[in-house]
Amino acid sequence: MVAAVLVANAAPAAATTVKRIRSASGDDFTRIVIDVDGSTRYRYGLVPPRTDGHTLARLYLDLDGVRLPPGKRLAAEIRDQRVSAVRTGQHRDSTARIVFELRRPVRTNVFSLSSPPRIVIDLTDQSKPESKQSAPGGPTPQRAESTPPSSPVGRSIARAPTRQRTPEHRSTVTAVTVPHHAETKTPTAGPPQRRLARGVRRVVIDPGHGGKDPGAKGLRGVKESDVVLDISKRVAAKLRKRLGVEVVMTRTGDEFVPLSRRKDLANRFDADLFVSIHANAGRNTKAHGIETYYLKNTNDRATLRLASLENGIVDLIRGRDVSTDADLPYILSDMVQGQKESESIVLANYIQRELVSYLRPRYRSVKNLGVKQGPFLVLDGTYMPSVLVETAFVSNSMEAKRLGSAAYRESIAEGIYLGISHYLKDPKVPGLQ
Repeated sequence: MVAAVLVANAAPAAATTVKRIRSASGDDFTRIVIDVDGSTRYRYGLVPPRTDGHTLARLYLDLDGVRLPPGKRLAAEIRDQRVSAVRTGQHRDSTARIVFELRRPVRTNVFSLSSPPRIVIDLTDQSKPESKQSAPGGPTPQRAESTPPSSPVGRSIARAPTRQRTPEHRSTVTAVTVPHHAETKTPTAGPPQRRLARGVRRVVIDPGHGGKDPGAKGLRGVKESDVVLDISKRVAAKLRKRLGVEVVMTRTGDEFVPLSRRKDLANRFDADLFVSIHANAGRNTKAHGIETYYLKNTNDRATLRLASLENGIVDLIRGRDVSTDADLPYILSDMVQGQKESESIVLANYIQRELVSYLRPRYRSVKNLGVKQGPFLVLDGTYMPSVLVETAFVSNSMEAKRLGSAAYRESIAEGIYLGISHYLKDPKVPGLQ
């Protein structure tokens, strides 16, 4: 088998060191962050397990122009559903190597960020079947094929001559450079050419959680996954009937859909908008209100705690206050940014304003918590304007009781619909008219 080799047109930088290796994981993802103190050229590859059954599949990362102190091994305790062990060492005089032993087949996305400079590795399961759920009238998702590691969008990439490897060393190798001053924004594949100038035709509505992930469990027996599914179906029906747009739902029943597949579905269907609908929860049972988020890094402790819960990082946060964890907020904030941030902010403001305006004349004590930014994985990597709506607090007695009412869920759906509708009709939004 021939190994495909990709080489970036950039020279390695000298005197760069690896500062530390960090990780976070959830039910459907593992994110590994390698902090470096300057620019470096890196290559990575996947090596399948040997036929003897004793050697696990491995992901390796070679860092050019990097030397580790003699005899030093970086401390990197990563053991989760996908990674069984991490090894570091000096592969050559001027190349450090990091090897991740993998427990299962994974999709791999490796990219670089700056401020500070770092390399991010995202691992998601490739063995699980794609969700084929969509609302009536929406297309049926096709099974996504396994993809090799992607190379950064916008960089000049040249294919080098291939070389033979022995069967146990077959792999796909990609070489790129970590920027020190300019941020590199790298989705898992190049974003398709947008067609917003011809008007919005497809909206993806994402009911949060589902199946083995019920989300927040509130007072009065209210379960987040149930109420947001009902609200989402109502929003979808309104969009189809009143605006005539095609609506795809990431789930239509009580099934578990990993976060990575929700955003992948939106990208595969070339959606024009992505709206994820959730219900909030907090330790303070008096907390209540409505808030809408778009994807962006933040240091706000309450937002980071909420993002940790919505991102499904259960094992990582069990038994401790994530708002005081030094590593977790930083790891959650290693996001690919910027494809549609400005439009997402406008969409979030419309939904927040219309939802609050519609509910206030009908219900007392509707609190406007505003539009905020947060590191929500379900929004990370989408190619269209994308927002996450926290409709109410299931931990609050008043709002939990209201969420149990079909009339209240209908009102929430109407407010979200009005926000989307006003956004689509705004002539100031780029490309909509």
